[in-house]
Amino acid sequence: MTPILYKSDEIDFTNNGLGQLNELYSVDVQEQRNGLLTLTGSYPVTGQHYADISEGRIILAKPSPLDDNHAFRIVNTQLDIAGHSLQIEADSITYDLTHNLVRSVTMKGNGSTAMSQLHSAIVNPSIFTLYSDIMTSSTSTLNYVNPMEAIAGTQGSFLQYWGGEMKRENRRVAMLNRRVRDNVATFRLGKNINGLRYTVDTSNLVTQVIPTVSLTQGETTRYLEGATVSSKRIGNYPIKYTQSIDVTDKITIKDGDADKVIVDRINAYANNWFTKSKNTAKDLPDVTTEVDVLSLQDSADYADKFAKLETIGLTDTVTVYVPEYGVNVTAIVNELHYDPIGERVTSMVVGTAKVSFAEANQNALSDLQNKVIQVQEQATQAVISANGKNSIYSGRNAPAHPQEGDTWFWDDGTDSGIRVFTNGVWVDSVDTKTLERINNAVDSAIETSNTYTDELNEKQVELTNELNDKVTNGEAVLKQEIADRETGDSVTLKAGKDFTTSQITSYDTGIQSRLSQVSDGIMAQVSATNLIVDSSFVNALVNWTVSGDVAWKINTGNMHEGVRVAKFDNGDTVFDRKTATLTSIPIYTMNLGGTQFYASFDLYAKSFGTSAYFKAEIVQKNSSGTTTKTTAIGGSFDTAMSDWTNYTANITLDPATTQLYWQFTQYGGGVIYVSRPYLGSVQLQKNAYIVGASTDNSSTLKLFNNFFAFGIQANTGALIAGINGDSSGLNIVGEKITITGDTTFIGNNFMDGALIKNASIGTAQIADVSITNAKIASLDVNKISGNVSNFIQSNWNGKYGSTTINSTGMTVNSGGVITDFMNSGMKLTMAGESIGGIGVQGMTGKPNTYQGLTFWLDGNAEYMAWAARNNGDTSMNPVIQMSWYRSNSAPTGAYAGFNFDDDVIFNQGINVPGISKAKLGFTTKTFNGFNYPYFGDSRLQAGLAYGSGYTYLISGTTYYNLTRVIKALDNLGAVKIPSVINSDGTVKTWFNVTL
Repeated sequence: MTPILYKSDEIDFTNNGLGQLNELYSVDVQEQRNGLLTLTGSYPVTGQHYADISEGRIILAKPSPLDDNHAFRIVNTQLDIAGHSLQIEADSITYDLTHNLVRSVTMKGNGSTAMSQLHSAIVNPSIFTLYSDIMTSSTSTLNYVNPMEAIAGTQGSFLQYWGGEMKRENRRVAMLNRRVRDNVATFRLGKNINGLRYTVDTSNLVTQVIPTVSLTQGETTRYLEGATVSSKRIGNYPIKYTQSIDVTDKITIKDGDADKVIVDRINAYANNWFTKSKNTAKDLPDVTTEVDVLSLQDSADYADKFAKLETIGLTDTVTVYVPEYGVNVTAIVNELHYDPIGERVTSMVVGTAKVSFAEANQNALSDLQNKVIQVQEQATQAVISANGKNSIYSGRNAPAHPQEGDTWFWDDGTDSGIRVFTNGVWVDSVDTKTLERINNAVDSAIETSNTYTDELNEKQVELTNELNDKVTNGEAVLKQEIADRETGDSVTLKAGKDFTTSQITSYDTGIQSRLSQVSDGIMAQVSATNLIVDSSFVNALVNWTVSGDVAWKINTGNMHEGVRVAKFDNGDTVFDRKTATLTSIPIYTMNLGGTQFYASFDLYAKSFGTSAYFKAEIVQKNSSGTTTKTTAIGGSFDTAMSDWTNYTANITLDPATTQLYWQFTQYGGGVIYVSRPYLGSVQLQKNAYIVGASTDNSSTLKLFNNFFAFGIQANTGALIAGINGDSSGLNIVGEKITITGDTTFIGNNFMDGALIKNASIGTAQIADVSITNAKIASLDVNKISGNVSNFIQSNWNGKYGSTTINSTGMTVNSGGVITDFMNSGMKLTMAGESIGGIGVQGMTGKPNTYQGLTFWLDGNAEYMAWAARNNGDTSMNPVIQMSWYRSNSAPTGAYAGFNFDDDVIFNQGINVPGISKAKLGFTTKTFNGFNYPYFGDSRLQAGLAYGSGYTYLISGTTYYNLTRVIKALDNLGAVKIPSVINSDGTVKTWFNVTL
């Protein structure tokens, strides 16, 4: 067939899509057993569909003689070096599954059940179904893999535990017990046959076995040997390939059994060893054959011996005669190259057939998606990861053509281990001698420690001798010490000073006390070791600030190490290129001692959206609010985690810093958890935590020569409950002050807003009265003199800090969003950026009375939208139903201009640009007894209608079945259509068309 090009979202492939790729050449479809399936080809730059070919679009082509047409998604295109043709590489449409995810799945039961369980665990909806006819039962658990890895690309995959042969289809991936046919063809190997190249490997050959059992009594082990068993093919080889086999666990051995009884049981089991199902090919060499079918066509024996190879299928078995040893070997087609245009097999790789993968090797991975030319299943089992880039090998011999990052599980019969191919060489990762090397390193460390201990002993002797010398002069030293105690020495004075300026910290309670001496006084403070107020979210987010379309929340149902967790989850809300922050109450440096602090927090980043990332920072600002320094804790995070992780950092205060705070920021969508934030002067051990106070208060005592204060202060330094005094007077501060007992006031008393329940006033004189707080039941505004508007404005602005009024309008500041009511309407500003507004507007060239209502978007904003919450919902984020985006700001899934995300109905005709008066109409047309959607002329005289799998062309009251016409013309091939007809009725020129 001729390959056909389709758009990227095609799933049915029932039409010709964007067109047939008639000019496509050098097309090759390559498929490997349980591995890759790809298409490559070249297309001329002068071809009809050159401009239509791009990454993501789909090519439909026949992949092999026996399989239906298959869809291949284009993954790479590039011009050849001469610029004459486009080189195309496309992967099977089933590779789309590698971009999906399975969080966790337990596959259990037979193959059909396991594949059904895997399908149910896929995160995103998929067009693919998963199927298997394997009746073997097994079980496996996988976490965070893509579906193709779960099938055949990782440790614990379906292929490893259930076995089978993969068959890829356009909407299904199947693991079959047997994919195609057995013993399809027979051919004889030969050294001089053009197009036939093969290797014969006898390294695993066995033609004779000696069965043994091991018997252990106490610390002594002895062996019993049965009769030697030989293969019927032992004479086909120049030497005997002998191997011992341990059958201890294959026979029953009872206490007291005589040796002869045990030997008889050995012989009974081993007598037919070569005919047991799992050993039937042990006496045959391993054969790998590369067949170039096109070159074989030149052979004189092609028609008789090799013609069947043109229609052979992947995983078919063939019988190969090996003339060197005169034996027939059953081999399987492991790799197939097919020309979908010529519809013929061009080459293949045939290897010795083995038992099923699951039976042969329970611990190796299957071969999947690696573009290798030869697959040798007998000695080296190449295991290809699902990305099609790296391989995992096992065997005695080093792999022939490794790539960077490949892994080799080696075993030389004595030792074994794992090596990784790095920078062109195999590098040991771990092996059976690793423990020995570790023990040697430990012994070396112990020897070094012993040497160091000897040095310490010598040092101790030296110091002891020095001490004895000092004791000898002890009398003089003691006299000097007594004199120092009488007059004071520098050591004692220093100790006294250090005590006067000291800090005591309780790790268990999270409280620290600090005593400081300054030039003219003493200060004491008791506060929290963890400076972050409510670091455990005891009061939810009362002491934290959140911002963003999707806010951080406290996950009350989830605790981490006994502490509440803050969670960000945008759910179904589109959050591309948006941010959400969680910020602690600022800590003011006036209350801190020193400049060195330590930060710590716990993070569990469960998932990230496209281009999303998370940052945790300690932000420092000066008195003007300008950021002086920002320290990221742990860097930037954009990779999902499997569990909680603790991150720490050292914080040094900038000299200009007056306040600092924690800030957690999520850029883009995802699911993020944070817990146990810490900031303090005490450095914590890894994963440790100290609880912060639930309020931002601390107790203080300050005694100076002209000032004193004691009580509770906020982190701003202001006294919120206590007493302070200086030469000007005494202040008592508190939200509520209670005085019990008789109280006498001497001198003048001023009460600001006093409420006196019962009072007896002998004489009251009110002259030029000043009232700062009064409750007046009825006020005659006309009796107020002075600047009345200024009186109202100043009192309004003072009373309502979020709302201010002035001569031009009113401003409302509601936590980051500022709304200005102006003379022409309403303007919105967020984060210092003008967004847009709603207002009254005229139009250029029209009179002043020509006015209307305008919704406008300022130049710094990206989009405007109309949204609605779901029916009955009053709290979730509104869902966008209609939107408009600038050309460079449309998010994923949207386009520049207007986007409609709900049904749209046009009840009237639609005008089109230009001078045409005819309108485009949408309605329903009824004919043939059915109602069809119609679009075309608004007068319903010309247009198209569709439904029931057909498209109709409408002209007046006549309906033409356009689908049938196109189907009738489709695939007619080359057709001549008259373009100029002579007067006598003959055709002068023809127009050639290929249909």
